[in-house]
Amino acid sequence: MKFTVCVLHVADMDKALRFYRDVLGLPVRYASPEYVEFDLSPATIALHRAKSPEDETHGAGIFIVVDDVDATTERLNGAGLKPVHPPKDQDFGYRTVLYRDPFGNHVELATPLK
Repeated sequence: MKFTVCVLHVADMDKALRFYRDVLGLPVRYASPEYVEFDLSPATIALHRAKSPEDETHGAGIFIVVDDVDATTERLNGAGLKPVHPPKDQDFGYRTVLYRDPFGNHVELATPLK
């Protein structure tokens, strides 16, 4: 496994962008109205617009690259975990599955699409 991204869910993307980009001076790698990435190579801090009160309550998450997201999902499901969102190919180039840790934080596991 390889840790690559810390994701923060934010209710106000403009306010968050001003803080992280303008105040902290983090370099923007990618920006859209719903998602912003800051390049802190080799890792990334990402802002994701919260789409529900639940996203705001559980506002932090991590993105972990695994060798095979489907095999990892099968192993975790066999251990009794249930995904929040099942494996899915994403338009940003990864197949992902989303779980929550025991404290409610997002844990997104991903494999690059070929």
